[in-house]
Amino acid sequence: MDADGYARRDWWSDAGWAWRQNTRVIEPLHWHDRRWNGPNQPVVGVSCWEAEACATWAGGRLPREEEWEAAARGAKGRVYPWGDRWQNGMCNTREAGLSGTSSVGLFPSSRGLGGLDDLAGNVWEWCKSRCQESDNAAPMLRGGAWLNSQRNVRCAKRDRGDPYLRYKSIGFRVVCSSPIEVADH
Repeated sequence: MDADGYARRDWWSDAGWAWRQNTRVIEPLHWHDRRWNGPNQPVVGVSCWEAEACATWAGGRLPREEEWEAAARGAKGRVYPWGDRWQNGMCNTREAGLSGTSSVGLFPSSRGLGGLDDLAGNVWEWCKSRCQESDNAAPMLRGGAWLNSQRNVRCAKRDRGDPYLRYKSIGFRVVCSSPIEVADH
């Protein structure tokens, strides 16, 4: 936002810029609400197009679904980032009772491949992949969120979202292009 990203066309897709021009949005929906925008909380209240524009500005992109799931499941193909069975206290879901997003890294057991935090719970994450099961090519959401139950934070769980959704339970992560060495946890 300090780089004037909502006013710079070059970081937006055609559809995203059209949405931005139509809605006149100038910041994430909950940007000034400390409950949803603490210093180490995921940014929420952003449409898929806002997430894409931010990723482009940062020199990266949104993850493809396959990348997201591979990072969450690891080489062992786990059901949850920590293993195959649900365990209370491992991630920010309805069972944790926080009723909102938590600081990134508060639940180290929800780390996935390469030490990526919060691959289960906290916020649903926009992915670059589009749903092939419908004509409207909706973007996919992965990871589950603080308001979901344990069933909805499994590594294989996916949901489609309308790209304009700006909910308190939806955020994103950025994939950087440079290759890195990662170890499976």
